[in-house]
Amino acid sequence: MCIELVFSRVGVGWIYEGFFGVDLPEGVEADVVLVTHHHERHVSGAREARKVVINPLEYGMATDLERALKYAEVVLRRAGAPRDAKPRVSVGPFRGSVYRFTAGWVDLGDLSVRVIPCGSHTWGHTCFGVENAVFVGDLDSWIVSVHTFINVVASLKGLKGYVAYTGNGERVPMEEYAESLESRFKKLAERYLECVGEKTPYGIALCARGPGDVLRLSEEGIAFVKYMAEGGHVKIVSSSPYVVKPI
Repeated sequence: MCIELVFSRVGVGWIYEGFFGVDLPEGVEADVVLVTHHHERHVSGAREARKVVINPLEYGMATDLERALKYAEVVLRRAGAPRDAKPRVSVGPFRGSVYRFTAGWVDLGDLSVRVIPCGSHTWGHTCFGVENAVFVGDLDSWIVSVHTFINVVASLKGLKGYVAYTGNGERVPMEEYAESLESRFKKLAERYLECVGEKTPYGIALCARGPGDVLRLSEEGIAFVKYMAEGGHVKIVSSSPYVVKPI
């Protein structure tokens, strides 16, 4: 039987009695901080924590400037982003002990935390299950892998009776949350299909999403170009940058 714990919202994250938190903002203290992904507003509070749990890929992107810049450079080039675009990259050290997990369980005193791979918003995006709560980070935001996103949503549907704690500060029954992800994805996929005439991933994403972070647009544009190509909707005629034409 799952025990219902009471978590308080802090910024984009959540905290439990000052004992542990998820995606805490800077200045909020907890003994242990769980990090869903490397984007700075989700990782800033963990940098000063005594103990941190994070996916290895996300740790690298949060701490290694050369790696983060190289990744952004390759993604922007392949997406056909403007040559003068300046991606926002933020890295820094973690002062405490860092425990890198891809999946499994982490024991925090009397509580056990389930580490759930959810790599669709970022490549190592991680959800954390604590009793009946599942902290889902930004699964309802940008997508870097469409097929992974679809698989993640399918797996979340099986968590009946659980509650999704989102990066937007919402508590939503998991079945309802998974259905909302599925519904939003269908609408987003339709917009991407309508925008294939823009030819490059960046141009298609800009058309489908509107103005936004250049790296997020580039990542998602590439993800949807590959998804549409695999579905027989477009043909990739160049790969650096990717260029597509409708079929």
